[in-house]
Amino acid sequence: MSSTRPLADSEHEFLLGVDSPTVANAIERFAIRDRTEGFIGGNVQCVFPDLGSMVGRALTVTMSDAPGPPAQREGYWRMWEALEALEGPVVLVIADASGAPERVAYSGEIMSRLAQKLGAVGMVTDGALRDVAEVGEIGFHYFMRYPVVSHANYEIVSVGDPVNIDGQRIVTGDLLHGDRNGIVVIPWETLDRLPEEVATVRRVERTDMDLIASDGFTLDAYKAHRGYGS
Repeated sequence: MSSTRPLADSEHEFLLGVDSPTVANAIERFAIRDRTEGFIGGNVQCVFPDLGSMVGRALTVTMSDAPGPPAQREGYWRMWEALEALEGPVVLVIADASGAPERVAYSGEIMSRLAQKLGAVGMVTDGALRDVAEVGEIGFHYFMRYPVVSHANYEIVSVGDPVNIDGQRIVTGDLLHGDRNGIVVIPWETLDRLPEEVATVRRVERTDMDLIASDGFTLDAYKAHRGYGS
């Protein structure tokens, strides 16, 4: 379920302070989706891990690339208009439709600067991006499969339609949380209770790690701690 409601400043600040695996584990506790769903696969890699967490609602676009005359740019302007109209922070989610994503970079420094100016905090794609050093310097998140040197003949063929990014369906309005570990989709309906569940995950994991590090650790003790066999 996506939402058009604003992300409260307090929610945004909280999410920026949590790592993505902890968010994923906390969402599991709601038991509202299968555990094999709700995250983008590992082919899409974080390029700037030092930027910390990326949080924003998705704006989905599909891009392609084909030989021939220069591509039409009508979709290009529709994408920027949609981004300007969507309350931020926003993450541009770019699905490759070319069939050869290693042959085209779908964005670089200029588009990243423009996206940032219009309220985006990052881009996620199952294809390629470029101008890596320059984009890192402006603090804009990149998640991608690999860099490609040329924008080739890219064309934006749809804006706002659902996309599939490395095994995960993403809809415009979905709330995304990403860091060096990957990207998880946060169901909007979990936001009110998410801090409580994050605190529970952290507490449980702390007790696990404390026992594992202790002089009294044995496998039997850890089994008992986790309730195995009881």
